[in-house]
Amino acid sequence: MESRYSIKDLEQLSGIKAHTLRAWEQRHKLIIPKRTSTNIRFYGDDDLRIVLNTSVLLESGHKIGQIAKLSPEEISDKALEASPYTGLYTYELNELKMSTLNFDLPRFEAVMAHCIEKFGVHKTFQNIIGDYIQELGKFWLAGNVSISQEHFMSSLIRQKLFSAIDSLESPAVPKHGTYALFLPTNELHELGLLYLTYVLKERGEHVFYLGQSLPKEYLQDLLNHQPVTHLISAFTTHPDVEQMEDYLTELDDMVELNSVKVHLTGYQFQQFHTELNWKNIQIHQSLKDLSAAV
Repeated sequence: MESRYSIKDLEQLSGIKAHTLRAWEQRHKLIIPKRTSTNIRFYGDDDLRIVLNTSVLLESGHKIGQIAKLSPEEISDKALEASPYTGLYTYELNELKMSTLNFDLPRFEAVMAHCIEKFGVHKTFQNIIGDYIQELGKFWLAGNVSISQEHFMSSLIRQKLFSAIDSLESPAVPKHGTYALFLPTNELHELGLLYLTYVLKERGEHVFYLGQSLPKEYLQDLLNHQPVTHLISAFTTHPDVEQMEDYLTELDDMVELNSVKVHLTGYQFQQFHTELNWKNIQIHQSLKDLSAAV
């Protein structure tokens, strides 16, 4: 059964403002809304794909008037041709969005195969999957994808990341240090950490992936037995913002003796404001910023 989208849904999924989408509809007939039995306007998967592919073509220099003269199939073909030259992998990211929204496993596998063949494993995970994990997180938090859609795509990406991580050899001597990655108690959103595990291991570091929902007290045992230089975590839904100051203060005190640097990111920090500073903790605005910093 085809999905139904409001114009607000199209705006949030594509990044194209609603007033621009209305202009594309009314002036250029690029998308054509349907109506429910109660006369409520909605758009389908075909409309979303046209909007996503049109955004690719606009980024690559095409004019909306030119695009509107093309068939949906021609728009899709030109978007595929244009995407490698933008350097933004927009077409691939859009195809992954459509895979998620439609529970489309064959499309996901085809997109992954296309990316690995064209860009290689390194760029596919570093530039495409890394960005898509952040996009998927935003969609879930904003309510643009359902829990089942998020779980569907998370499961597929998790499988790919575990396979990619397992294919890498652990070095005898790390390039820069030893990294331990964990999620705090009740935090289950692990894709970002798996992505960073791949990045660090691919770079030639020693990596301990400790997984989901780990009470911080259990970190002490690892720190006592391994020469960990960096702790990394992502706070998407936990700890609660009200408990964040105490959590960070206790974590900062815990790592002080071992001289461990802590790198954190995640949605919870967008809602967290404090005047306190921590000696050993650095908070990053995004997964990409954290990846670049470590």
